[in-house]
Amino acid sequence: MYKIIPHKRVIKFINSRTPKEKQKIKERFEQLKLNPYPLNQQLDLKKLQNRYGFRLRIADFRFIYDVIDEDLIIYIENGASRGDIY
Repeated sequence: MYKIIPHKRVIKFINSRTPKEKQKIKERFEQLKLNPYPLNQQLDLKKLQNRYGFRLRIADFRFIYDVIDEDLIIYIENGASRGDIY
């Protein structure tokens, strides 16, 4: 199982959400820990084009992350609403 390490701006973004949205994000992150690659059929994941990393979609929110397989770490580098992340 992977360990999730969010950047401080991601923590700030999540803390500004409603309790219902926070719960949904937490549930999806738990699923992401099991398989962070786009082959995971339970999550809406995509490999980013023209840059390194992956995208996780949760409702109208997008989270950009990298996977460090050697240490089993998922580093979430950014999270925002759809229009603000790209």
